[in-house]
Amino acid sequence: MFRSLSSVVSVLNPGLAEARESIDRLRDDLRALNKTVKRIDERVEQRDSGHKNVEALTAQLASATRELRTVNETLTTLKLRESQLRAVLRRDGELEDETAALPALLNRPGIAEHIAAAIESAPLKLEPFPHMVIENLLPDDVYDAVIRGLPPVELFGDKPVNKQQLKVPFEFAPGYSRRVWRFVADVVAPQFITPALVDKFDEPLLDWVRQNWPELGEDPFGGKIRLHSTDGRIMLRTRGYRIPPHRDPKWGFLTCLIYLVREGDSETWGTQLYSVASDREARGAAPHWIDPATCTLEGEVGFKRNRALVFLNSVGAHGAFIPADAEPADLERYLYQFRIGPTGAAITKMMAALPEERRPLWAGKGSDY
Repeated sequence: MFRSLSSVVSVLNPGLAEARESIDRLRDDLRALNKTVKRIDERVEQRDSGHKNVEALTAQLASATRELRTVNETLTTLKLRESQLRAVLRRDGELEDETAALPALLNRPGIAEHIAAAIESAPLKLEPFPHMVIENLLPDDVYDAVIRGLPPVELFGDKPVNKQQLKVPFEFAPGYSRRVWRFVADVVAPQFITPALVDKFDEPLLDWVRQNWPELGEDPFGGKIRLHSTDGRIMLRTRGYRIPPHRDPKWGFLTCLIYLVREGDSETWGTQLYSVASDREARGAAPHWIDPATCTLEGEVGFKRNRALVFLNSVGAHGAFIPADAEPADLERYLYQFRIGPTGAAITKMMAALPEERRPLWAGKGSDY
């Protein structure tokens, strides 16, 4: 099986074989250089000629070592790709039967109505900033399919521990995962959740926009500004994860966090909500990091099955952390995050409507973190 899979990986990654051959050649060169250096060291007392030879060969050795390190890094990347391919093939096999039944599940009636009712029944709280916690957001069978479609953990291995995430829809994932999460990204988030949340947050959202764009009048969403969902991604959090108090990129007016709790996951270590002393407007569109000393913890939203936290990205702060000694040792926490904000065309219109002195407060790229 390993040889067969390696053959597949070699086809998909033709550079793998070349990288291995380069490493073999470099290792041979290093062995020869080391032997030469040892012979020169034995004659080191002959300084006039020996010292220069040692310096020259040491430089060659250093150069070869750097090249070997580069090739080793390439091979490490290719080995990661091989492990990812192996995980995807394995998961495809495990979910073969479920994949065949998936279209009927995702096309069944009642999904939109269930989501709308869950959002409508959730209380909207205004402190420490407008937010709501939605229970049982998705129908149980749809939620189970979403959890079943979580990508293998190997696919998150390209990024460091505190920034492991996959954009949705996926570029590469098991077939089942691609199908169910494209449904989330293309249908559930934009068509079912976004309109219901905009309606639910109608008053605080309108107040926020009017406060910043009085030029747009009393009804800025009445044909002037169109909102849409964006930045959908699955985030993986493990032991030692920490994101300090902050506000999200400014053009994401609403942030939606869906907790992807698997069977056996603890509800501990959710999302902390803070009020901020002497709070001020974020300067620019990027995430706004806030001094923890100015923050007061007002509550924590537990990591619960089929729960969503939605908040207006206006004032206050939120954060999260998982202790380095949290149990189990292989703890994994998954969340789906997307934002609701103006379209690109709307942002251009809104920037033009701002007074010149306020434009720097909304300028720049709303980079991720």
